[in-house]
Amino acid sequence: MEATLKNGTVTLKIDKKTAKSIAENITELDGEISNGARALGSVLQEGVYELDNDFRQPPHAFDEKAPKQPSIED
Repeated sequence: MEATLKNGTVTLKIDKKTAKSIAENITELDGEISNGARALGSVLQEGVYELDNDFRQPPHAFDEKAPKQPSIED
């Protein structure tokens, strides 16, 4: 884990395994911890989910160049 402070912003660099472990431990202590700790656990869990999410919207998905969807009416 690496922590840096620049212009009043703290940046943490944590590998996925460590982030997941911290988030799980915070979740287990949920009734005993402060709101700030819960927020940290939520942010870490969201980061872990984002690392697992490899979906990318295809180009032109919602404009006039979008491929036409098959229709059951044709």
